[in-house]
This record gives sequence, structure tokens and C-alpha cells, in this order.
Amino acid sequence: MVPSSIRRSLLALAATAAVVACGLAAGTTALAEGPIILTTPYPTIETQPGSTVKLDVDVATMSTDAVDLALGGLPDGWTATMRGGGFVIHSVTAAPDTPAKASLEIDVPASAAPGTYPITVTGTDGAAGTSTMTVTLDVAAQVDNGIELAADFPSLKGDPATDFSYNITVTNNTPEQQTFTFAPTGPQGWTATASPTAEARAETVTIDAGANSTVKVTATPPATVEEGSYPIDVAVTAANGATGNIELTAEVTGTPKLDLATSDQRLDVSGHADSEKRVPMVISNSGTAPLEDVKMAGTAPTGWDISFDPKEITEVKPNETAQVTAIIKPGKDAVAGDYALTVRSSAGSESSNLDLRFGVQGSRTLGIVAIGVIVVALAALAGVFVKFGRR
Repeated sequence: MVPSSIRRSLLALAATAAVVACGLAAGTTALAEGPIILTTPYPTIETQPGSTVKLDVDVATMSTDAVDLALGGLPDGWTATMRGGGFVIHSVTAAPDTPAKASLEIDVPASAAPGTYPITVTGTDGAAGTSTMTVTLDVAAQVDNGIELAADFPSLKGDPATDFSYNITVTNNTPEQQTFTFAPTGPQGWTATASPTAEARAETVTIDAGANSTVKVTATPPATVEEGSYPIDVAVTAANGATGNIELTAEVTGTPKLDLATSDQRLDVSGHADSEKRVPMVISNSGTAPLEDVKMAGTAPTGWDISFDPKEITEVKPNETAQVTAIIKPGKDAVAGDYALTVRSSAGSESSNLDLRFGVQGSRTLGIVAIGVIVVALAALAGVFVKFGRR
């Protein structure tokens, strides 16, 4: 039987050993590497082909340590880069009370098919401890990427000589400041430009998160544009690859242009007194809208008459012509000589005048009488010569 005094000594020794063992265990736990914690505020992102996604990544540890970062799960053709402090990085130094920050950039190729793509970020510390975070990209054909576009007046009306100017408000609904570029396009032959209203020579504008800015878009049609409705597309692209689009409309009303000419381009006409002279004429429309209700009129000397066949033309379409005949009848007492006439055509606010010179030729009857008088006179003279010649 063990004496009680020895038993008490053995128990005390065992207790002391237990305390030391606990202390050693506690010391080992305190010195061991703690867990790595990888986080991002937006682990699931919806995006579209051809975009660039930028995400913040926080790296925290239980003790100050360097953590290597590696990316995995990238599909073929995709690229991703870790950045920090303006550099491309492969590791960060993390601390318990100050997590390290990095930026993850993922370039989605334009050929990416719609679908879900998980991408992993793995952190490894000096003691080979690891932690993995997954970022999921849902690629869709079209998404709401935080760019809001609105026009004060998306549809404008004007004639071909008009510059169509629109004001577009661009709102940045993304969580960070973005620089935006603009690419307006119009139909073939049109000129389209865009610039911030604050600086007409600038090609980009920087907008803070949640703020907006106004962009002026100007579309100029060619002089030969026809009447109709034309689309003006404006694409807006942010520095992070996000895109937005708005379609504007230019309503070209068109304007007619009336021209009047003789069919042979000559401005001198001749005829006899009290006799009709028919002069073919051409009405042409070189404008971009129809000529409607074309009317004809003329001004001539007193006693003359001018009429037209037809008297009125219902419509002349753009780049087309119509025929009309001016019927001119000099007065019966008009003597030989040149006379001035004016022919006019009008259609609404359009009009065209043509000045003609009409040469009245001598009367045939008077010519015959004159010839008769001359013949009689010659006969009389001949008789005189014969009579006095015999003497």
C-alpha cells in the first residue's frame, strides 16, 4: 500500500504535468498560422460578351503574412488579371486588422456563348494554408449594365438643310467612377458627331458613380436626302467594358424645288400676228418632296393671249419632270418686231419664271399686196417707157 504522503506527491506532480502540457498546447495554438479569408462584394455578376468585369477582392488573415493568389477555371479565350497599386500582382500582404485589397479584371471575349462561368481565386500562405473563393459570371446576350441613356427629344423633324441636334443624359449607375466614350452612327451619307455639352472638342466624359452628364449628338443629312424617317444610333462604352445604346430618329420633311424651261432650252420664239404658236415646256422637280398643284400663268403685250395645256399639274415627284405646252397668240394688229413675254409656274411657296422673246413676222397678205403693188408699178413704168420710146 502506497503511503498517503507519496500518493499526494504523485498527484501534485501529475497536476503540474497537466498544467505544463496545457500551456504548451496553448502556446502552439497561438503561434500557428490562422485561416485565410477571401471575399468580394459581388460574387455573382451578370455581363455580356465583349465586356470587362472589374471586382474588388479583400484578403484577410489571423496574422500578418504574405498570401499568393492564383486564378482557376478560366474558359478558353478568356483572360483575367489581378491588379493592385497600379501593378499586375501575384500576392498580397494581409494582416488581421488590415485586409489586403486587390482588383480582379476578367475580359469576356466577344465570342463567349451565353451561360454560367465559375472562376476561382485561391490564396495560399507561407504555411501552405489555402482558401478558395468563387466568382460566378452569368453571360447573357444583353444585360442592364448600369449605363442609363435618355434623350430630351428622341425624335426631331426638319428639312434636308437642318442639323438634327439631340441632348442625351448619361447616368452612371455602376458602383465606381467611369470614363465614357461615344460612337454615333447614321445612315449612309449622313455625318454624326457626339461630345459632352461642357466641352465640344472632348471625345470622352468622366462621370462619378450615381451621377450623370449631358452629351450633345448632331446628325447632318446629305443635301440629296429624300423625305422619310432615319435612325441615328448612339453607342456608349464605359472604361470597364460596359455598353449602352440609344436610338434617335430624324424625320426629314423634304422640300420641293421647281424649275421651268423650254424643251429645247431656247428663249426666242417667232410667229405671225393673230396666229397661235405652241411652245413645249418642261417643269422639273430637283427637290426632295413632291411638287403639288403646279399652276401656270403668263404675261404678254396688250391684245395678246397666252394659255397652257394642261392648265394645271397635280403632282411632280422628286427628280421627275412634267410636260406642258404654252400657247401664244399675238394680237391681230401686232406689227413685225420683237416682244417680251413672261411665263410663270408656281406650287405653294415654290415658283419659277421664264422670260421669252417673241419675234412677230410680217403678214403674208401684206407681202402679197406689196408684191402686187410692185408688179403694178413696174408694169406702169414699162408702159411709160414703151409709149415715150416710140416718140
